[in-house]
Amino acid sequence: MTHTPAASPTSFKQHHPLIERARAVAALAVKNDSLDRDGAFPHAEVVELRKLGLLHAPFSAACGGCDLASPPSDPMLLFDVLSVIGQGSLPLGRLYEGHVNAVKLVRLYGSAANVALLQAEADAGRLTGVWMAEDAVSLSLAGDAAAPVLIGRKILASGAGHIQRPLVAAKTAGENQLMLPHVPDMGRVDVSAWTATGMKATATGSVDFTGISVTPDAIVGRPGDYMRSPYFRGGAWRVMAVQFGGLRALLESYRSQLVESGRDGDRVQRARFGDAAASVETARLWVSEACRRAEDEDGDPAAIDAYVDLMRGAFERAALTLVERAEKSLGLKAFMHPNPVERIVRDLTTYLRQPALDASLESAGAFFFHQGTEGP
Repeated sequence: MTHTPAASPTSFKQHHPLIERARAVAALAVKNDSLDRDGAFPHAEVVELRKLGLLHAPFSAACGGCDLASPPSDPMLLFDVLSVIGQGSLPLGRLYEGHVNAVKLVRLYGSAANVALLQAEADAGRLTGVWMAEDAVSLSLAGDAAAPVLIGRKILASGAGHIQRPLVAAKTAGENQLMLPHVPDMGRVDVSAWTATGMKATATGSVDFTGISVTPDAIVGRPGDYMRSPYFRGGAWRVMAVQFGGLRALLESYRSQLVESGRDGDRVQRARFGDAAASVETARLWVSEACRRAEDEDGDPAAIDAYVDLMRGAFERAALTLVERAEKSLGLKAFMHPNPVERIVRDLTTYLRQPALDASLESAGAFFFHQGTEGP
């Protein structure tokens, strides 16, 4: 049994060629059962992303794109594209969002030479991504300024072994410097520790950068750019847009299974499903508003960060409400492989464990506490 993108209480209103292309990729991912295996990677789907122009979409028209993640593009178009892909496959959505994020940040802070490096990757049919997680030892630059060399590694790097030009940050003179090192050597990658029950097809692992030289055209922007507001914390809305697609897939599979079992006429089931649909709509309202605020070039960065932080907590509660209602309504079949509900719930609950949610809520609470009656 597979979940098929279909009309629901939260269906998209927009009709746009990029959304239709995203639907085609999502439909391919839905049929690919191999994406739920340890060590899997969505090869065919990435080929389709390139074929349909979605790898290039975040670039400018001069680079073969359409400014999907940058002005003057409507940010809600990106919301819909990410959500549609996430509805087909949360692991694929995770990888594509990382690609979009990397291109957006390089276009924001970097040079034409930096953008050209990523355009070459897209031309070759490869994703890029943002790899920032570290263990106790930070990635750092060593050697002289003319020929710096990296020392250390990144962990929880999605697309490890498949992405050759990631956006990373390395310590230099006490600051984090963004860069795009070339990592073609599979021997540097270890995905053996990624034993999560969900998000298996993200090829998440650790990557050893020690000894990799960094050329001048791979240095991106100024030290400290990565953490600048509102593009660091504020950009989290894109992750939730992908996850919202997962909510839509879960709601639709939950609904269709009730209909197939003839339980759609049961009043208790209808009430429970209504509560689930309301939770998904709550999530949509939060993420779409966060998208609107975060992509407003005239917005106050501190207010944007605080609203997106607040949205993350509200989204998690809505998502877990949906999971609880679906599992309670469907019973044991919701826990049986290959029921699509079982797979989506594993992917979704794994993906929801984004870092520092409590810290984000505390920060948002502090901000809005001082807003008085104005509120969010």
